[in-house]
Amino acid sequence: MKKFATTIILIILLVSILMMSACSGGADTAEVDLDFDGLGSKPNAQAIDKATPVDGSKVKLSSEETTDPEVLSSIIYLIGLANQNNVECDFYAAAAYGTGEAKIKFGKDHIVGSMDTREWRVYDNGEYFFDSYGLVVEGHTIKEDGSTGKVSNAILSALSMVLNFTKRVYSPDCETFYTSKEGKTRNSTLTLYPSLDAVKYDKPKSLVENFDEYVETNYYRNDFREFSSDDLSEELDPITSGFITYDAEKGVYYLECSVNCEDTDVLDLSIKSMKKSAGTEIFAYADKRLKIEIWECGLIKNYINTNVWEATLLPTSLKLSGSSDNFYEQRFTYNKDDLEVINVPDDIKQNMMTSTQKKKK
Repeated sequence: MKKFATTIILIILLVSILMMSACSGGADTAEVDLDFDGLGSKPNAQAIDKATPVDGSKVKLSSEETTDPEVLSSIIYLIGLANQNNVECDFYAAAAYGTGEAKIKFGKDHIVGSMDTREWRVYDNGEYFFDSYGLVVEGHTIKEDGSTGKVSNAILSALSMVLNFTKRVYSPDCETFYTSKEGKTRNSTLTLYPSLDAVKYDKPKSLVENFDEYVETNYYRNDFREFSSDDLSEELDPITSGFITYDAEKGVYYLECSVNCEDTDVLDLSIKSMKKSAGTEIFAYADKRLKIEIWECGLIKNYINTNVWEATLLPTSLKLSGSSDNFYEQRFTYNKDDLEVINVPDDIKQNMMTSTQKKKK
């Protein structure tokens, strides 16, 4: 799934920019590097032995995009298997980045804004750590004649103080979860990724939740270790088209597919999350495309989610309509010995547990 808040914050960003005059200036985005800590490397023997392998007899390959029901069923099978293996494995680490560009039409003009997000997580035999943050990186206007205007750095800085987000989660036992959103970002935050030094947490002020509360408030379907919370039940026809290939030399299945955006039950949790955060009931996905690599042992290697959404922003009397194009890539490793960059000191974990807020009702 998800799990970046890129599009939600963009709505707020663009409405804010809409109320201001366009000025000269701009902001630079940062390149992201996911090539660290063996991300995407083949799982070790222990991880392979624990996982349920792909049953080749259940997979119909196709090198071309198709609506063949057998291929679509194979895609559902592969995603479901990998999702479950991720929940049941003893250890995994994953890192991801996201980008999003949203556009709002108001009158004859368009307001465009963009944001970058970074995320990484480690699950280790019942202990869990998650780090996520996002920053506004650019905003501009598009006039009716096609000309553009930039938003000043001063305005972007003011908006960033309100809109840039951080989220840090720690659970020592996957029964109690400590969540803090009080981190401070700075200009170098994106370039420091994935270092823990990228975001400074002076006083974590952690919110305490149990397993069920954490899963519900973060819109996971069954478990926080799932990489997708879409409802891929066969009866919903969740995949409209796609293809699957297999690289026998590498032992990797590669699939691409389009997700059914017409049946809102498929994407219900993502939609609920958007509506709650954006304050709008008029929201819909226009397109969602997945690109996934899965090892033959059944563990996921790489997950890419691109999607487009459209919304009417409240209050509807303002006649603000918006859309957004978003990209999210997440890579996995199951080899604990590779873990060097993503290594959480005990004092950070302790701070998360000792500085707490009242439990959410």
